Amino acid sequence: MTRCLTALAFVGALVLSGCAATVSKPPASTDAQSSGPAMVAPSVPTTRVAVLIQGAPGIQTSNDWHTFRAEWRTAFEASAASAGLAFAYFESEPPTQPAGTTLVRITVKDYRYLTSGARYGFGILTGNAFIDASAEFVELPSKRRLGAGQYATSSSAWQGIFSAMTDKQVAALSNEIVQDIRRK
Repeated sequence: MTRCLTALAFVGALVLSGCAATVSKPPASTDAQSSGPAMVAPSVPTTRVAVLIQGAPGIQTSNDWHTFRAEWRTAFEASAASAGLAFAYFESEPPTQPAGTTLVRITVKDYRYLTSGARYGFGILTGNAFIDASAEFVELPSKRRLGAGQYATSSSAWQGIFSAMTDKQVAALSNEIVQDIRRK
């Protein structure tokens, strides 16, 4: 009886938890211990994150592009707030911003947008969600380039219906990018 209750509790916890998204970043240099973007420190400490989401040619015509960008906006706003930073989102190159602003130009090279509802409804038949993007960090208002990095995440059919779908992947990428800014 105890084993049945333990197994039931384990399955219940698994159902309620889901799987977190994992961000992969190629090394910034040939140094094997380095990961993430090679960035220089801004001349003024970052107090505000500004985000511009762009897509590689052909990506912006996808049916879910606007929804996908809205996911980024929501995720970055939450990531910036949890890091104690102000946040701004731009549809095009931003006008002059106050000192202490780091602009993150995200270029989405490829993605597959999947909702958790689609995964729950159709299981592994929905395929895998993934995002492949690059980020360029620019200090504003000087427009000095601070660095750039590659970011990617994907789900796996092995995780079943609990694998991280696009919303969790975008949140993980946003958190990682904001943390990279905070490290400088």
